[in-house]
Amino acid sequence: MNDATRGAGDRKGGWRRLAVAVNRWFWRRPNGFAKEHGWEIDRSAWGGRTYRDPRFEQRKKEILESPPQDEPVTEPPPRKFSPGDGFPRKHPKIARAHGPAAVMGLAWRWRSEAALAGTVTLLVWQGVAWQGPVAALLLAGAVLAGGAIPAVRRAAGRLVVRHRFQGLCLRTSMRTPEGRLPLVIRTQSIPGGTAIVIWCRSGMSPELFEDYIPEIRVACFVKEVTLHRHPHWAHLLTIELRRA
Repeated sequence: MNDATRGAGDRKGGWRRLAVAVNRWFWRRPNGFAKEHGWEIDRSAWGGRTYRDPRFEQRKKEILESPPQDEPVTEPPPRKFSPGDGFPRKHPKIARAHGPAAVMGLAWRWRSEAALAGTVTLLVWQGVAWQGPVAALLLAGAVLAGGAIPAVRRAAGRLVVRHRFQGLCLRTSMRTPEGRLPLVIRTQSIPGGTAIVIWCRSGMSPELFEDYIPEIRVACFVKEVTLHRHPHWAHLLTIELRRA
């Protein structure tokens, strides 16, 4: 019949054509861009698109099929010694400081030894006055026996390392322009060595001590020297000296 209404199949075909038209209109520009550059277009069931450049697949295939090649390893040029007051740099020679401040610094550096020598002398004098020479011999034996205690040996080792480090500062340019040495705040025993905490005075920097790592290694009888900067205070520096 001519006046018959459209069936469900006609309505379904109309919705499908409308969906196809909307889909083409929505992906018109991306599809055109992909076709212009030679990309592959994959259409999903829900109207989405996936774009892929076939050149990546070709390059991936070439990499997988080609045999691995060892890249040449370039070694850095060897560091050479340069004449002067350091390695491998030339720092100006600095004269030693003189005056009351230098004398006070010398007394402070030898404070532990001076206190120990004064205490031993006083004990020997009192022992001789009270018990005679036998007391002095007993005291000397006690001092020698104390050297076998590990804590005493570690303390003596820290004193030796501190004096060796400060002596190196006197012989090199690890000083301020006025000749003042860095202040050793603390020495502490660590596994396999000693750690020194120093206060860098005005005119010093951690880079100055990094330049003298070979000299520090020789002067302190160690194999490895590591410098650690304080996370908050730029003037504090920790030097780890490890024997092995």
